[in-house]
Amino acid sequence: MDYFDLTKIRVSTRKFTDEQITDYQLAAILEAGERAPIGSSRYANLKLTVVQNKDVLHQLSEAARIRHTDLAEMAEIIANVSNRDELLDAARDFDPFYGAPTVIFVSHRKQDLEPGIEFANVSCVVNYMQLAALNLGLGSCFMWYVLDSMRRLPEYDHTELLDLPEDFEPLLGLAVGYPPEPLSEREIDPERIGINYIK
Repeated sequence: MDYFDLTKIRVSTRKFTDEQITDYQLAAILEAGERAPIGSSRYANLKLTVVQNKDVLHQLSEAARIRHTDLAEMAEIIANVSNRDELLDAARDFDPFYGAPTVIFVSHRKQDLEPGIEFANVSCVVNYMQLAALNLGLGSCFMWYVLDSMRRLPEYDHTELLDLPEDFEPLLGLAVGYPPEPLSEREIDPERIGINYIK
């Protein structure tokens, strides 16, 4: 599919069918992540972890599920979202992975050499994988809240389940699976992000 057509149908998928993605699809998504640009080509500073085990995903979601029951915080986070009341009602029965059968976590080696570049690196990898998933007819959603919740509630931090080397930290994830309905082009405000031109 043409890149610009892909960007028109990209949406955060927050509901997935139970069907697992194929090995071919997974391999293609991972290869796309391997092709992402990384600062100073330090690819050894990154690690991809594929989780398809429902029990492990359930344990990884514990901190986010507990945090999500804080309705005051949730109301503040989603204050400007159009379906705010619906989201608050759903907060009590929350799956932060949205039923995705596959979640790919992107971890980065802890480092002080180039502070902040780890966030740029993992974002590039996840973005490449997300567009690959979209091109394969799959839905996807960035996973930040789950990892942030484990940092905020360290007593429920189960990142050891990702079996990472000691000096690596998971910074972002991508939930991937089949959306219940095919993705279609959506309208956006073409000026929703402010732009200035300096000529």
